[in-house]
Amino acid sequence: MRRLIPITGLIAITLSAFAALLACASQAPLAPASFQVTSLQVSPSEVMAGDTVTVTATVTNQGNLPGNFDEPLMVNGTAADKKVVTLQPGASKTLTYTISKYKSGPYSVVLSNATGKFSVKETVQQQTELKYDNDQSKTALWAGNNGGFLIDFTPPTPPFRINTVRICGGVYGTGWEGKTFDLYILDSDMKSVLYDQTYAIAKFPVRGAFPYMAPQWVDFDVPEMNLASKFYIYLYTSTGEHKGIHMGVDDSVFNDHSQLAQGKPPIINPISTENFYPHNIWYADSTKDNWMIRAAGTVLAAH
Repeated sequence: MRRLIPITGLIAITLSAFAALLACASQAPLAPASFQVTSLQVSPSEVMAGDTVTVTATVTNQGNLPGNFDEPLMVNGTAADKKVVTLQPGASKTLTYTISKYKSGPYSVVLSNATGKFSVKETVQQQTELKYDNDQSKTALWAGNNGGFLIDFTPPTPPFRINTVRICGGVYGTGWEGKTFDLYILDSDMKSVLYDQTYAIAKFPVRGAFPYMAPQWVDFDVPEMNLASKFYIYLYTSTGEHKGIHMGVDDSVFNDHSQLAQGKPPIINPISTENFYPHNIWYADSTKDNWMIRAAGTVLAAH
């Protein structure tokens, strides 16, 4: 004989099941990942053409599920960069972007809901000359056993586009005919050769032996190249051979950049004048020895 369930029991079971269904229906689904961009900063706000602009922003996942933020950084309506990051619910991450623009004018920056801006100054190529002397040649030193003259320069506004090396020099004595010297432009490590050319000694004005004649400025055209950091100019005659070149020396400015040197790249050994010339001679003091060597070219300047 089958057992019958009382009608009150059936009603209770039905109500319980219905309550369970209502409970399930009342539970809202988890919100998907949702991203908010805050603290967007653009630095600097004004730059020269080609300079780097840095954009930083904080991205936060405001949803209840993990997700990928993959929106591009827009600059003047064009995608300039995109970083993809995975963020857990409630997590934040700071993103960094770099931008370089060469066309002058204003630029808008948009990353999702955040905006910023910067501008590029209009620029022109401006002639400039890097030098340490005051054009006051006290005397001239000959290039012989010391090997050559080494001087370093640092562009005041990188990049510096060099096109000319200027040397205040001359020739004296005899025996220089048919001989040569080397002119180098070296990178900041003093080993990497950016320019190397051999010239005849006669490139300098021939003055004869006596009486002493002051050296004159001579221009050496070099291939144009952009120099963004410290570089060296090196006039090398070869160690131990007196070739008759003499270099203008200016002692009116404290010397921080000029040295004597021996050897050819990649092995160049700067030497102090105190170790080469007698101490009773004024130019044995290296603090007074500014070689009259200059670097001429152009830099970008605001228009």
